[in-house]
Amino acid sequence: MMIHVVSGTTTASRDTGIRPAGIRAEFLDFRDRSRGSLYPAEIREEIDRGRFVWIDIDAAVLDGRRIDETFPPHVCPGVDFHTLVDDHANVRPLPAIGLQRTDRLLHLTFVGGAACGPDDPGERLDVVVGEGFLVTVHRGPNGVLDAVRRDYVHDFERHAVTPSFLIYEICNEQVEQFLGVQGQLEDEVEETRRALAAEVDEAAFAAVAAVSANLLILRRRVLPVRRALDELTSRKTTLVSEATLGFLSGMINTLERIVSDIAADREILQAALNLSLTVMSHRTGQTMNRLAVVSTIFLPLSFICGIYGMNFDGMPEVDWAHGYLYFWGLCGCITAGLMVLLHRARLL
Repeated sequence: MMIHVVSGTTTASRDTGIRPAGIRAEFLDFRDRSRGSLYPAEIREEIDRGRFVWIDIDAAVLDGRRIDETFPPHVCPGVDFHTLVDDHANVRPLPAIGLQRTDRLLHLTFVGGAACGPDDPGERLDVVVGEGFLVTVHRGPNGVLDAVRRDYVHDFERHAVTPSFLIYEICNEQVEQFLGVQGQLEDEVEETRRALAAEVDEAAFAAVAAVSANLLILRRRVLPVRRALDELTSRKTTLVSEATLGFLSGMINTLERIVSDIAADREILQAALNLSLTVMSHRTGQTMNRLAVVSTIFLPLSFICGIYGMNFDGMPEVDWAHGYLYFWGLCGCITAGLMVLLHRARLL
């Protein structure tokens, strides 16, 4: 005999088998606000009784060889559990594909994560909604589902009217995760901007490249979700209530703002980089100007030195008694004259 904990009360049910590792199933009854855990063998029976069933699968733990035994075709008609689990077999998830729909199912795919980086594959989450059930598939811990599990019981007992509230909870937590990552990247953009203003070096350029790449990764994760929600709300379905579709429409606006903020952050980085490069060019120009001034002053002096450095016996000034002083006097006059001219030309 197995005991269910149901909204503060206990009910008994028959023990119908074992619960394989990596599978978590529970029912939600919107008529009496009851909920409880299930064995996989009980899923179909609970759906037929009019209860809604949430099946959560951790592909990193589930033994794929037991899928057919655990989920025969009649449990969740139309759901290909093999494909769902195989898509999560690799550590790196497949690209986000947004929304797929059939006559009986909705299949949403999200790729998120608490951070963005070139070496971070993200957390893929597949959500399949059918008549009377919802299946979530992930590999290992998933931040979105962890957040949903913290709040959904309270919302179910206080506010939920239809099973669609779970779709809202998952989409809302995914959007919140995007907002959190975008906020972190905004802080990194500001730090990078300040670093560029202080000093431009290889580390600053590397930081600009890294933050810009992370912003693009976040954008690639947000856009499929926005497209999926847009398609879901524009093509209505009986699997999602009208009230939930209204809330999802509001999330589309939030995702639009995230995409706009990402574009603004990239523009800020580009502007800061351009300003830093302009400052570098200005400093380089000033240095070259100083070198040009020095070269201009020493060019005629080098010419005079070259003339008097020639070894010819017939040079007329060789026997001058005060030739050495004359040479230095001539160099001084040329230098003073050039400095006056350069100063008037605002080159010095």
